[in-house]
Amino acid sequence: MTGKEFVASIGLDRAVSVNSDSKKLSESQSIILDQVSEFNVDAVYFNTDDAGNSFPAIFVKNVISFDSKTLRQIAEIQRKIWNFKKVFFLYVCSELELRIYNCSEKPLIITRNNFNEEKELQKIEVARYVFSDVEKLGELNRLFSTMAIDSGSIWTLEEADFVRKKINIQKRVDKYLVESLINTAKQLEEQGIEINLIHRLILRSLFLLYLEDRDATDESFYSNIMEGAKSFFDILEDTTATYTLFQRLEDHFNGNVFTVTDDENINVEHLQLIKKCFISGNDNTPQVNLFEDWRIFDFSIIQIELLSEIYENFLFKTDPELKKQTGTYYTPPALVEFILNEQLPVNNGETDYKLKILDPACGSGIFLVESFKRLVKRHENSHGQKLTDFNELRKLLTEHIFGIEIHPQAIKVAAFSLYLALVDNLNPKTVWQNKNYRLPNLINNPNDPTLKEQGNNLFCRDTIDTNPEIEAVKFDLVVGNPPFGTDIKSDAIRTYCERHGFAKEMVLPFLHKAALFAPNGKIALIFNTKVLTNTGSTYQKFRTWLFNDCYVEKVYNFSILRNAKKNFGGQLFGDATGPISIVYYQKETPREASDKITYYAPKTYIKSSIIEGLSIDFTDLKYLPREECKKENTKIWKVAMFGTASDIGLIDRLLGNSTNIGTYIKEHKLDYGVGLQPVNKSTIKPLTDNEIANLSFIRPERINRFTTNPSSFSHINLLLKDKKTIQTYLDYYGVKYLQELPTINVFRRLGAKDVYPGPMLLVKEGFLNNKLCTSFVKESIAFNSTVLGLKSNDEDQLRFLSSVLNSELATYFLLMISNSWGIERERIKPNEVYKFPVVIKQSIIDEMVGIHKKIEDLIHASIMDVNYSQLEEQLNRLVYELYDIDIIERQLVKDFIVHSFDLFTRQEKSSALYSVLQDQITAYENIVSTEINDFLDGQQLFVNVTSYNISTYSPLMLTKLTFENEKRETKVSQEYVDDELRLLDNFLWEKKATNIYFRKKLNYKDGKDIFIIRPNQRRFWSESMALEDASELILEILNGN
Repeated sequence: MTGKEFVASIGLDRAVSVNSDSKKLSESQSIILDQVSEFNVDAVYFNTDDAGNSFPAIFVKNVISFDSKTLRQIAEIQRKIWNFKKVFFLYVCSELELRIYNCSEKPLIITRNNFNEEKELQKIEVARYVFSDVEKLGELNRLFSTMAIDSGSIWTLEEADFVRKKINIQKRVDKYLVESLINTAKQLEEQGIEINLIHRLILRSLFLLYLEDRDATDESFYSNIMEGAKSFFDILEDTTATYTLFQRLEDHFNGNVFTVTDDENINVEHLQLIKKCFISGNDNTPQVNLFEDWRIFDFSIIQIELLSEIYENFLFKTDPELKKQTGTYYTPPALVEFILNEQLPVNNGETDYKLKILDPACGSGIFLVESFKRLVKRHENSHGQKLTDFNELRKLLTEHIFGIEIHPQAIKVAAFSLYLALVDNLNPKTVWQNKNYRLPNLINNPNDPTLKEQGNNLFCRDTIDTNPEIEAVKFDLVVGNPPFGTDIKSDAIRTYCERHGFAKEMVLPFLHKAALFAPNGKIALIFNTKVLTNTGSTYQKFRTWLFNDCYVEKVYNFSILRNAKKNFGGQLFGDATGPISIVYYQKETPREASDKITYYAPKTYIKSSIIEGLSIDFTDLKYLPREECKKENTKIWKVAMFGTASDIGLIDRLLGNSTNIGTYIKEHKLDYGVGLQPVNKSTIKPLTDNEIANLSFIRPERINRFTTNPSSFSHINLLLKDKKTIQTYLDYYGVKYLQELPTINVFRRLGAKDVYPGPMLLVKEGFLNNKLCTSFVKESIAFNSTVLGLKSNDEDQLRFLSSVLNSELATYFLLMISNSWGIERERIKPNEVYKFPVVIKQSIIDEMVGIHKKIEDLIHASIMDVNYSQLEEQLNRLVYELYDIDIIERQLVKDFIVHSFDLFTRQEKSSALYSVLQDQITAYENIVSTEINDFLDGQQLFVNVTSYNISTYSPLMLTKLTFENEKRETKVSQEYVDDELRLLDNFLWEKKATNIYFRKKLNYKDGKDIFIIRPNQRRFWSESMALEDASELILEILNGN
């Protein structure tokens, strides 16, 4: 096989040459090729979505051989792609072999002496394939073909594990630059420099390097300050010259970015630390003798949008208290791009640039920078030419881009980023140095004496306070990422929440006030998901306003991201652990209003660990009835995260039962409540209780399902678990070591003391082996406040409750309705347990109690773990019978536990992602055909099934339904369709942003045939999915399709 034939065989013949005619390319392809024109690559393989947005996926370089000169070139190309950040792989092809290089790995440091190209480049090499090795080429096709990259099939392949281990997102340019800045800041602080001055020095340096690398400064600019200086790094050799440069820039930028004070005591040693940081990075390793003019960071390539992420991460990691107070997290470029692709698209020739845009919590300005760039593009679309005119760019910025931010340092970064975005469009880019072209005053901060003049774009204010100068503007679009959290420092936010009866949650006033800022415009804001699911009355009041007084178009629930691992691309919010969502809404109802709200809730955080990103499958898309969403106590937002319309119906039916655990407890006068709380530092008056001190204690993790052996009980002192609590008790009792601690008899709360004598039922808020855990205990025992206890002298009554609460149905119900599980913490709260329905059918209950006793006997008779799965299955069948759960509903429950619950808890290790088994497809086919044939009964028309033998490695699976006049047995086709399915899979993925993917399903109709095509994962071929697909097909038949 020749090199050219090989390139075609893995799909690289579809890569776009960097020398392509721009007229034949899409707008987004032209932009990317222009950005990478200096990379010295030959082609770019793009992934393109339905809207025509193209995203680079692979860079391709053709070489004659891999000699030392070529290897040096490859090292330089990899450095540039690393700075570009958007692409993981560089494919380098010769006529004999292909080498694949890792562009997420930190570039090689090119030293003056003893740089062995062959040896060094192996550090960033992912794999190499010689075209004559036919056996290895199969692996290459499976792992690195364009189809494998696009489809994400590499994610499910065990043989790709070696690749995943080499991809480390923490080594990418933004992460490494932040690490370098933090290390430099620590070293400067150790030398006595105050942290705010360190922030200013680094901000100035970042700004100057962006200007220099983007040709907005030139040699004459520096030589006018210091003779012979050609660059900022030359200037850093002299303290006086450095401060002359800073003063000059303070004048050029009107004090909006640079503020130089008289007390900045900086010497050359300090400046050398900054120089090292930006030339080779600072990972606390010794400086080496670098190749002349070599630098690791290239700010002509590093996106301006990344500046916000870099600076905010640096700022918050060097000043963590600020992050805690403000409740803010940086917004990654991919999420900004995702939101603005919907609210401010540019790829289809849009021309409306006269829009006023506000970010009400703009931070360091990432939404504003991207919005400004899009308005520039729309202006160019409107006028048919590039926008390079200084005055027109200035006008576009000052008349259309607005932000509010309470933190003065962050707002200066926002101004700095917007200046860079403006300068980046100029031709020549040095025109800003001309005094006739003054950059605009952007910042308005009456408390900042360094500002030469107040601007009217970036307001340093508390957004929720009264701000008449901002509120007088009626905005067309409000976008942003307001602060989250309940630790409110702002009096204005607290007062606003109280005035409107909202929960004391920072984000709520921002969401509410956005409607004031844009009474006739559109709004897209990020918020924390618990706003949708919290059952508190103050949250319900906010939801009543949002869904009744406004028109909500769609909601994206990205709660799954909080669990994403740091080394996976799905982790859009770096170190944020809170659940996030995005809401698109407006104050006025449009003329063509829908009676549905579009709801996306992805169940897994990754499409592939190679192509970074979040996966949104067709099963994650729901259309929720608007009227249901308007109800203040609706559970639809949580149930629809994991379930379908059928699940919503089943949950509503169970919730509608007249008796539940809560009413049952009261009717039967059971004692109940949560357990003990130990003393902590906030305890003002500890409670003494010697009776509790004499009881045994059970740690939550020692509680077993159904019943717990007394051998699992322990001493009351094991209530103390963490170091802070233990130290509090050591101090209280005046001892030094844990062994010296007497039996504790003081507590913060005594808990449900009436329950402790037993017999009792213990209900854990956590899980045991991914199952809810409820345990019947006869003995007297104390427990902590993460456990709910129910006491009754009727032991069989407790066994009955244990049977139902340990069932699959209870697991399904409680996970579906919990406002915490899947959102914030994986736990079930007592007030949720109380909602589980109770049905009394004494004959069934008696049978359940008998089985429960058998399980108890097995557990108490064994010192090892015992297998009682058959008895448990009998209990589950009786619970289904007790609650009148039919066959279809039982399948909903089982598929939720086997697929959705397992996928959430185990993610990439979940069996839900495994390849489909043939018997599973057969079951799916039987259900779909039976459901449709039942519907067609009496019409002399039947659906018959054709099954296919498809490789387990195929990304898609297929079955065919044919409408015929006679019923026949399932036919097994001998047709080979694997290659067609691999090609088709590429088109089922739609890229919505740099790392957010949508995967669509396909029902293809051809005459009397319907081809059902789904991803090759077990969760898409479940029996409940078959029922849902059959319902959809029946609906299409009814609609005449």
